Amino acid sequence: MTTYEQDYLASDLWPTLNVLDNSGFAAYNIPETPVLDGRTLTLRLDSADEVAVRFVGGGQVELREGSAASVHRASVKEVDPGLFLVHFVRADDEKHAVVLVLDLSAGVATVVRSSIVTGSAKGGLFAAEEVVGGVINGAADLAERHRRSAELVGRRVQYVYGPDNAYEHIYLHENAYAWHCLAGAEKGLADVDRARVWKIREDIYLLTWQEKVVPCDGIVILNFRTNQSTGRIWGHDTDAGTTNAIAMGARAIMLNHTPHDPATWTA
Repeated sequence: MTTYEQDYLASDLWPTLNVLDNSGFAAYNIPETPVLDGRTLTLRLDSADEVAVRFVGGGQVELREGSAASVHRASVKEVDPGLFLVHFVRADDEKHAVVLVLDLSAGVATVVRSSIVTGSAKGGLFAAEEVVGGVINGAADLAERHRRSAELVGRRVQYVYGPDNAYEHIYLHENAYAWHCLAGAEKGLADVDRARVWKIREDIYLLTWQEKVVPCDGIVILNFRTNQSTGRIWGHDTDAGTTNAIAMGARAIMLNHTPHDPATWTA
């Protein structure tokens, strides 16, 4: 008979972001790329905003929003030919973070702006998200945007971030998923959180989730062509009282797919 040293850990005792940062989430991450260095991309967003992104080099990007310009230390990954994931915490306000999904082949972008707001998560804070699509460098306004997708619903996927850090996800429906830590600082913990999926390319998805215990959100690209995920978790560390961004990259293993057929529900 299996015995356990403790029952399910009370949520106020869960590890904070700074503890998770030492758990090896990036051991299997894909490398940074300098391919965009020296380029400027202008994003015309569906929110009517226009943002110029200049890739300065050395892991930095300059944003020009209207007449204001700011420089931020950024991660730039090429997740598929011509498809880039860029993420950074704003240097001018650490309570705001930005993720850019840039599909240069299609001329479309998806921008996720995250912020720490008052909410119900640990410490009375919550990571809120604003997601908006747009076009790049004057592509036609009618260019097809990245679209919300239900294609992952019913799938169970194991993500191995390093030799001692692994999780599994079960995508329940278009707005929720279950996660379970198999190894690492959160081993044995599990929860169901808000999650949304956008289809970027065939077998490539953008996944965002917002946790209700730890005040953070996660944003990753899932590439099932290469069976790799990459992105970050970002939020508020309740012990240190500061924000923290944790780079993440995992080997993805599709375990199974459980469809639900209403035709089988009747006698």
